[in-house]
Amino acid sequence: MMRLVLVIVAAACVEPGEEGPANPSDNPADPLPSDPTLPPPTETDEPPPPVGDCGPQDGLEVLSLEAIGWHPDTMVELEVTLSSPATVAGACVADDEPDQIFFAESTDQAEVHTLRLSGLLANKSYTCAAAPTCPTQLAPAAVTTYQTSAPPSDLRQFTVVVDPVLGMTGAWTLAPYAETDFASDTWIAIWGPDGRVRWWTELPQGPGIWIEARYHTEDDTIVWGGGFDPQGRIRVLDMWDGELYAWAPDGWQDTVFHHDGKRIADGRLMTLEIRENSVGNNDWDGFGIRVHDPDTGVVDFEFNSQKLVDEGILEEGGGGFGGNDPYHANWMEWHESAAGPQVYVSLCFSEQILAIDATTGELDWLLGEGMGWTVLDAAGDVISPNALPDCQHGIEVIGDNHLLVYDNGQFQPNSAAEEWIIDPDAMTAQLIWSWTEPGWSEWYLGDIDDLGNDRVLLTEAPGPVVEVDRATGQVASRMTFNNGGSTYRAERYDGCDFFTSVKECEDLAVRYAEVEALLE
Repeated sequence: MMRLVLVIVAAACVEPGEEGPANPSDNPADPLPSDPTLPPPTETDEPPPPVGDCGPQDGLEVLSLEAIGWHPDTMVELEVTLSSPATVAGACVADDEPDQIFFAESTDQAEVHTLRLSGLLANKSYTCAAAPTCPTQLAPAAVTTYQTSAPPSDLRQFTVVVDPVLGMTGAWTLAPYAETDFASDTWIAIWGPDGRVRWWTELPQGPGIWIEARYHTEDDTIVWGGGFDPQGRIRVLDMWDGELYAWAPDGWQDTVFHHDGKRIADGRLMTLEIRENSVGNNDWDGFGIRVHDPDTGVVDFEFNSQKLVDEGILEEGGGGFGGNDPYHANWMEWHESAAGPQVYVSLCFSEQILAIDATTGELDWLLGEGMGWTVLDAAGDVISPNALPDCQHGIEVIGDNHLLVYDNGQFQPNSAAEEWIIDPDAMTAQLIWSWTEPGWSEWYLGDIDDLGNDRVLLTEAPGPVVEVDRATGQVASRMTFNNGGSTYRAERYDGCDFFTSVKECEDLAVRYAEVEALLE
């Protein structure tokens, strides 16, 4: 792991009337000059105001401040050593963008502190400062400089357009990325609301962009899996420390992990895999699902599509659309329904969606044309079965038998975002909302997510990530890759998730304002 270290020992500010070095970079221990666009600081002999009930303590000072870059180096640790125990705050400010402030603090009464600042802009120089907050010191804050490097050249930025009235939901967009759909070099990356990449990690060779990757706030990890490759076995990443877990069941080297892998609410991990199905001498690629406990490795749910073939529910493969991959399972979800746990699966090539009882392993329902379903519109009127999804991707479960569907519409004029309510007892499928836009027709990639505020996020793969306001049908925000680039599924997260950006997190901004004077 790369560790870039810049050290300052007992840094001090230049007193009024004294001349600093001709070039501040000649002496990185001194603070950089103030931004000329900002008002000059007020000169005073008074110490900074105390924070809370803690005032200044004579003799307390920062003995050393180190800026330690991780990989990527948009993640930095400030290691602070004090002369006596106190709590500490630290911040790094981009020299040419003073509103880009990254802030963290330690509330431990200690002499040595490590502050983790994350999501810095790449290819920027920063001025970083640290100071005790309880008690405070009489001396100025300790200061050092820090430089981030440029991101990989094939990792594109987004151009972001936001409706000034509707605004953008969330700040951080996480997605798999490659230069093209079939490029061998694949990344998981996080972009800011301005389209600039803030964090990235390269995936092992093998999986393409056909993976699921989600961030989990409960333990600050990213869980990913899929990709049409054994190396797509489900994995857990820490953004600082790298890979924490990679599932390695017996025979994993010969297992093709399909388009999905995720953690479910109870902490177990779920994989979607290719399974050989057969009838007589005819065999083809079916699908399998396994749910296991990462602490014990025990698999406590397993399903094989061969069961549905044997029961005459799924058609025999080997001919027709899809050939040796007639179902092409591309998404799955575990859902705790009122009647018990269910597993939903999307079958793209056979244009079907199914629900499995996760307790018994029996089929609850299978939605598709020619299977006896009555299709209704939002008003409850009967419409053509052709309205059912064609090669759907990235479904999201928003309630019992209640789905958001990214409908690729392979045999329709356009792709579409749709909301369906399934009633398996009445055998009705009701389309209660849909949205599309001119020119959107994507046959084999894509994703849909519920943002929770009557907005949906669409990954119109391989390119734009589009936020739609359901009430108006208007595009609230659109992110489009610059000069190529491809993704499959994107997720959007709030400004206080992931990173320590004062600009994007209101809670951090409030706290930073309280201690800002101490860090000057």
